[in-house]
Amino acid sequence: MSAKIEDFEEAFRVIKIDENNYVGAHPLRLPMSIARGVYGGHICAQALLVGMESAPGYVPDSFHLYFIGAGSNKIPMSYKVTKVLDGDAYASRLIEVVQDGQIKSNCMVTLRKKGILAQSRKSSRDKNLDDPSEVPHVPTKDEDPNKLHIVHHTDYIRNAYSDEFLDHELVPHEKDQDPSDRWITVYSGIEQRKSFKDPLFNYVGIADLSDSALLTTLARVMHFPWNPTEKYAPEEFDSNRDARTLLKVSFNILHIFHYNAMSLDHHIYFHSDDYTKAFDVCQDWLTFSYQVKRLSNHRSLVRGHLYNNEGTCVATVVQEGLAYLFSDVANHLKL
Repeated sequence: MSAKIEDFEEAFRVIKIDENNYVGAHPLRLPMSIARGVYGGHICAQALLVGMESAPGYVPDSFHLYFIGAGSNKIPMSYKVTKVLDGDAYASRLIEVVQDGQIKSNCMVTLRKKGILAQSRKSSRDKNLDDPSEVPHVPTKDEDPNKLHIVHHTDYIRNAYSDEFLDHELVPHEKDQDPSDRWITVYSGIEQRKSFKDPLFNYVGIADLSDSALLTTLARVMHFPWNPTEKYAPEEFDSNRDARTLLKVSFNILHIFHYNAMSLDHHIYFHSDDYTKAFDVCQDWLTFSYQVKRLSNHRSLVRGHLYNNEGTCVATVVQEGLAYLFSDVANHLKL
């Protein structure tokens, strides 16, 4: 496993080869030593940075990445950029993430000039149109993440979760809800004492942490026992198969007693261009509220929103993935 670099900006720094080619200054990290490929959020973060570097003067508007193959942590990622659009208000970049001559991911990054979002919102209000940039209001909880359970993920991400995450019976109204209507709330940030030297890296930080708690927490959404041998498995109870023990290590492995999982695509919509004041992913906790909207034919669809300290949504995340539930768990599926 590549050596950890303490400084987040240095770890994700990219080197410009020419107008259409970039390479990471360092290899990306695995989520854990036993993983077969680098953490998907790291690929999202560095690919977004490449899009931003290739379009100076713009800030991210949306990001759509498709995972094709697992990336190695032995060599840096290379990025081939196609400039699709350079407009007065928006720019678009098609990016191929390449390693050893093979495409590992590809993505489309759309960026906008600072202030364009506010102008479009004003135009929508003036014309009495629905504002497409608005997101559903999700009541956030009045709790201090620093006083909750905290776990660190892939060296650069911190997550916090409450007792309600550990025990769904503490949220009695969920019992009468369809699983797809249940909102799960955790908290996320970047593990670094100082704010980024370049505040634009707050977007890179959001991309990195946005993949930290979605596909791997289906057991909580579905109200499955954290230990599948507690109710479902035909074999005898095995105390070593309690997923809550894995939370001491990472959200990223919370699922391994219940199903195999793999991300297929990852989308981020950025709702704020006030990246110097609206959010600081190093100093603040972002509230991450999400739902598993669909689970069928081994495919899952997750949608979530990231909120700053004032309760303003700064980003929306949508992810599709594969989830092969083990037979003893799948027999009790209700989503």
